[in-house]
Amino acid sequence: MRLSLSVVALLLSACQHQLQAEQQAAVLMETSAQVRLEIQQAIQEAIGGNPVKLADNVFLFESEIWIENAVLRDDKGRPLDGRIQNAANLFQLKLDNGRCVLRHNKSNQNFELQSAHCVAEKQRYPETTQ
Repeated sequence: MRLSLSVVALLLSACQHQLQAEQQAAVLMETSAQVRLEIQQAIQEAIGGNPVKLADNVFLFESEIWIENAVLRDDKGRPLDGRIQNAANLFQLKLDNGRCVLRHNKSNQNFELQSAHCVAEKQRYPETTQ
């Protein structure tokens, strides 16, 4: 009985390690207007609302970006309801079995990017990742 529990624990650990190995932090190999548009549409779908503005080099050097929600303000610059709601959204670019996937951490949604080509962040920038 003890041996079978050890085997089960070992198998579960191996499966978890394999899942983690399959999803790696990634960066884009190159970008284009089409890639940025696809990322923008995925972000818009995840958080709703208007399209976000992305830098031309989005995900080229880092695997994560934070998107803050727009705050409506009055003519004096104060938030309309007097406070800021909704925390920023974290998006991570992942390499999952050779596929480039954008992950929204709040909703746990994954968006496979069809036009993007990714590489593991630690392969492209080995000196900056651990």
